[in-house]
Amino acid sequence: MQKLIPIDLTGVIEEVKAEGKSRRVLWQDSESIAFLSSGRKERWDFHIDPADEVTLQLTGVQHLVYRDEAGKEHTADIKAGQILLCPAGVPHSPRLEENSWFIVFERKRRAGEQDHFRWFCNKCGEKVYETSVEVGDYRADPVGQVYQKFSSDEKLRTCKNCGTVVPVPPK
Repeated sequence: MQKLIPIDLTGVIEEVKAEGKSRRVLWQDSESIAFLSSGRKERWDFHIDPADEVTLQLTGVQHLVYRDEAGKEHTADIKAGQILLCPAGVPHSPRLEENSWFIVFERKRRAGEQDHFRWFCNKCGEKVYETSVEVGDYRADPVGQVYQKFSSDEKLRTCKNCGTVVPVPPK
């Protein structure tokens, strides 16, 4: 058995900030994943996870925008010290205030499982783009790779219904 060592979250947050980054995988073992994040700036996509996600808000406030079965948007405000379960299959989009940090706990993906990402038009509400990827090693930032592809192609970001272009998030 490996030695059990607690993680100093305050220290990890300071290290991640000093590195100029916004996330770090805390662990990724045979059954579970935990990662620390301060979110992506101006996030517009909705993530559909094949497993439940548990979010523990450490600092600041997260506005978790989610879509119900009818496609209507709702917002769950998660404040520091609060925890929230987002069930598998719920399209959700974490949007954070400044200086907000959270941890996500989730089940490690099974071989062949797909995570889905959808962007909707800010003007008319139509789906602009959708993609699915197999999320393996979180340390390789597979979600960041999805964002890179979407952000770098204006054609993918253009609404086919009204022509509005989803803006590229600031760096």
